[in-house]
Amino acid sequence: MIKTLFAWVLYLASGLSHATNNYQDWWWNPTQSGMGLNVGQQNDTIFVAWFNYGDDTKASFLTMGGVLSGNTLTGTLFRGTGPVPGPNYNPALVKQTAVGTATLTFNSNTDATLTYSYDNKSGSMALQRFSFASPNLNQTWKAIDSLALSGCANPSVNGELTITAIHKGQQGTGSNFTITTSQLDGSNMCVSSMTGQPAGSRFSATGKIVCEDGFSANVNIDDMNIQSDYLNLSYTFSEMQGNSNLRSCVRKGNMAGVVQKVATPSYDFKTAFQNRILTGGSKTFNATGDCKGTFSISDSPAFKTTWNGQAAYAVGTTEIVNISNCSLGFSGTQTNITYYDMNFVELAKSHSDGSYSEYVKSSQPTSLKVGDTGTLGTWTHWNNTSKSVKYEIDVHSYVVESDTTNSVIFNLIDRTYDNNNQLEITSQLRFRLSSTGVLEWHSVTVDFVNNQGRLVLQ
Repeated sequence: MIKTLFAWVLYLASGLSHATNNYQDWWWNPTQSGMGLNVGQQNDTIFVAWFNYGDDTKASFLTMGGVLSGNTLTGTLFRGTGPVPGPNYNPALVKQTAVGTATLTFNSNTDATLTYSYDNKSGSMALQRFSFASPNLNQTWKAIDSLALSGCANPSVNGELTITAIHKGQQGTGSNFTITTSQLDGSNMCVSSMTGQPAGSRFSATGKIVCEDGFSANVNIDDMNIQSDYLNLSYTFSEMQGNSNLRSCVRKGNMAGVVQKVATPSYDFKTAFQNRILTGGSKTFNATGDCKGTFSISDSPAFKTTWNGQAAYAVGTTEIVNISNCSLGFSGTQTNITYYDMNFVELAKSHSDGSYSEYVKSSQPTSLKVGDTGTLGTWTHWNNTSKSVKYEIDVHSYVVESDTTNSVIFNLIDRTYDNNNQLEITSQLRFRLSSTGVLEWHSVTVDFVNNQGRLVLQ
């Protein structure tokens, strides 16, 4: 059916001029939700499938196709019948029946009118593009801008020009967004502050562009399309200021670009973590939030030993807490020894208060980049080395956060649960991991359940 219709449509298309707008999209009338038109376009040739309902209230669709005459398509409406899908489908059984006529007029790039007559029914319907997704504006494109200047007070400036530049989009609040434009070498930066309006797969926007060289203009984007890695748009600059040669000019352009793929750097977490265990480290934090004070932690360099008969590394840790008059904290000194296997995976921990903990690994990250997440493992805590009473578990996971151009933040998330598996505390222990392989303390945030309090260590 579709092959037959397309053959007829393409025959009519020969020798005719090209359309200036692309109307390909889903179109509908929002007050008549449940039916609409799927409009396909190749050059000036349009194929329309109108999905609606028959007199029996069952789903139906009518098709028509042809070549645009200006902004209008007039054609015969066909209803098709044929076999059900499956291995025995026979296209020879598809039949097309002409049931009426229709005229589809595109009043603009975003609204249209369908006038129809079929099966003793007639009428007209206002249509608009159907929007069901938002464009991804948080991308950077390298784009070719084919532009024309006209109406300039200095006639020698009038003419056509092609420019290649870098355009970085950034979604703001609501329908606001910005596009930062610069030359390929990063010079002559301009920022366009825009307010957008989606229209199906297209996008329109108005706003203002301001450049570091003093140039400014009003901007109207009337046909922006972002699909996958590609950007296409048409625009108009008016009321240009800052350059006497451009005053009274109108600049119209068409831009086509492709996303710039920027490799996200990876950081060697495995080696950095091993080096930190081997060399040790220390940090003193100032405590803020619901309590005030200081917290110091010092890890000794690892030394070789045995644990439960196997070779292991051990690290001695001293924690000095000075957070007085606070129900969330305590003051004093506590020490512990953490045991690691020869692959630097935690095994167990003995505490100066007599308690004892063991660790079960879920995963051990090696290379990290911003956005990575994962689970690490679980610590189980008992009141003594005989494991008489289990009183708590800590479940560890992580997320890698952005920091500087040469570092990332490894955020170790520690969720503490009581013996009844009820969440008590969520701690975020942030470490800075540099491109040179240094892993060091950054900050700690401790949140008690049910808004009972918060500690921030920096």
